[in-house]
Amino acid sequence: MSDIILKSILLLLVSMPSLRLHAQHVALKSNLLYDALCIPSLGAEVRLDSTLTLSVSSTYCPISYGSDRKWKNWSVQYEARHWFRKAFNGPYIGAFGIHGGFNLSRLPFFHLTSHRAEGNFNGAGLTFGWHRILSPHWGIDTSLSAGYLHLRYRHYREGTYGYLEYTKGRDYVGPVSLSVSLVYIIK
Repeated sequence: MSDIILKSILLLLVSMPSLRLHAQHVALKSNLLYDALCIPSLGAEVRLDSTLTLSVSSTYCPISYGSDRKWKNWSVQYEARHWFRKAFNGPYIGAFGIHGGFNLSRLPFFHLTSHRAEGNFNGAGLTFGWHRILSPHWGIDTSLSAGYLHLRYRHYREGTYGYLEYTKGRDYVGPVSLSVSLVYIIK
């Protein structure tokens, strides 16, 4: 599954230079909700025609706390969006794919107070959103993504000699991400 995702991203990157990138064809964005949680995010969106855009967003959280406590994760979400009015204005619906990884240790939730979980996830689904224009260059994009995720992780016992307890896969269907993004449209 991850080979397909990597090939899709490479195809996207190779084909981007052939797009006409001029006024209101490229937007840069950052998810303010993730940024408030100290999970830096960055995204770009390219307009393909008057009602179709292609978006790629990523997050990376390298946080390690004291006493071997950590919350590390990364993700890449790519999405095709259909705008009901015109690109970067009003409501839209999108189809997305997501891939990422995590390393969580000694956290007071997910049954990890004395354990560590390390793994990755892949998924796909739909996004519903709205873009509000604030000025010719700035906007706010709000969206909710829901779909399917497949998680595969290794669960370790913490201690002087931490050891692998088990490897597990889990499927999830439901909300995947919530976004309130500050958007800068390059003109």
